[in-house]
Amino acid sequence: MKIAITLLLYALAYGWGWRMLHGEGHRRRRLLLGCIIGYGAYLNICGITDTPHLSLGILYTAYFQPVGRAIIYWLGG
Repeated sequence: MKIAITLLLYALAYGWGWRMLHGEGHRRRRLLLGCIIGYGAYLNICGITDTPHLSLGILYTAYFQPVGRAIIYWLGG
């Protein structure tokens, strides 16, 4: 039931955003809106169901932390 309500609210938000982006030249913005809304719904549903998900934090953990540790080691810290 939570998932259905969540999807309904995201669909309403997408519909509201779609209406706000009217006129010519807004196809890219509508596509970007759909991607952002879809990613937000994906993260929210993964949080509800307690399943692992891809996020920007994975990039930080996989790349930036080891590089930072290497730089600190290289500087003698």
